[in-house]
Amino acid sequence: MRGALHDRIVARLIAERRSRRLTQAQLAVRLGRSTSCVFRYEAGARYIDIAEFIAIARALDVDPLELLRQAEADG
Repeated sequence: MRGALHDRIVARLIAERRSRRLTQAQLAVRLGRSTSCVFRYEAGARYIDIAEFIAIARALDVDPLELLRQAEADG
């Protein structure tokens, strides 16, 4: 079930990707996934589970726990 926290987590992931000046395609390569997969989760068309969240955060060189704390504080 998606909710406000999930939306804030996705927003944080997008902000981190952009701050690193990475395109969706570049992030997809780091993840070993398709560009459309990254597009879908950023657009809200795909739910991110915890394992995938950790992989994305690591691909962005972000501490997953800190990102969660930030997303929770944004609420």
